[in-house]
Amino acid sequence: MSRFIQLHLLTSYPPSNLNRDDLGRPKTAVMGGKTRLRISSQSLKRAWRMSDVFEEALGDHIGTRTKRMGLKIYEAFLEKKVPDKKAKDWAKQIAGQFGKCKKQTDSNSLEELEIEQLAHFQS
Repeated sequence: MSRFIQLHLLTSYPPSNLNRDDLGRPKTAVMGGKTRLRISSQSLKRAWRMSDVFEEALGDHIGTRTKRMGLKIYEAFLEKKVPDKKAKDWAKQIAGQFGKCKKQTDSNSLEELEIEQLAHFQS
């Protein structure tokens, strides 16, 4: 037999622009028969990541979340004098290891070096 406790807590927050839907309205949920503002776990986690306490505790161990690592790799190859075509091909292959690369919309565009989702990289 397994047992677990699920807690639903109401927490007071000072007035602020905590969490909005796609139309800019505050997100809400009904709890205890009342409509209340809702804060997503995603919103809370971002606030924690951006806090001074988090930065002080982790110092140089904070990474970066980005879709553009392929572009950074491409630029690094160009700085090392790798020919443009090779630099682009290699950067795309490396970026592809972290997610699906975007479709190229224009022949001069470097969009294909970006991935479709965020990936976390240690600085």
